[in-house]
Amino acid sequence: MQNLQTISLFPTHILQSTLQDAVTLNPELVAEVLQLRVARLGVNKTNVGGWHSPPDLQFVQLPALQQFVSEIYTRLTAWAEQYFQLPTPLDPTLWQIELWANCNERGHFNKAHDHFRSGIIASGFYYVRCGGDDVGGETVFLNQQSCPLNISLNVPLRTPEYQVTPVDGTMYIFPSWLGHRVLPYRGDVTRISLAFNAHHPALNVFKHGDKPRFKMLKTLLGRADFMKGRR
Repeated sequence: MQNLQTISLFPTHILQSTLQDAVTLNPELVAEVLQLRVARLGVNKTNVGGWHSPPDLQFVQLPALQQFVSEIYTRLTAWAEQYFQLPTPLDPTLWQIELWANCNERGHFNKAHDHFRSGIIASGFYYVRCGGDDVGGETVFLNQQSCPLNISLNVPLRTPEYQVTPVDGTMYIFPSWLGHRVLPYRGDVTRISLAFNAHHPALNVFKHGDKPRFKMLKTLLGRADFMKGRR
């Protein structure tokens, strides 16, 4: 048959970025994360095995982590400008983030999940040390459009997932509601990544029945409730 064309509609915008000084920054990040792993208890989230730090590394006063935090804000703004029809440019200094580290050994992985909560508009991850080539640990983005979520098929969709090959020094930023999982790691050295959630007051997002995560958003909601009470 002739004159057939497939049109792909409604893409999800994911920002991919490589840190220019990753060659020097990443070894310092490895040392700091491993230092924190010894000193702090991990938390259980979607990780099956491995060490997941508390999501407060944005406040840890270690030089490499603080440098990494400074790299996030302009990239968040660049992602938002591609994804939203913004009436005015975003102020990159108003982003709030929560940052955590992941350390995986052989066989460890992360179950499918998303990060959508009230106040969290964007999420991201950064490959610090992937452990080499062909050692697993790929991040797989999931198709969460309404039809695949609400129907059952006896044959799979052709493109239900998008797999990202880990490369040291690469960052990805995506909408917080985009599902993803991490495949089992097969390497011999500790695999290290950093991940974050982000809020911006110009991009408030609410999940029904949920509590806000960020202090600034809590303050704004508190003011709104106060004004309602005065009416």
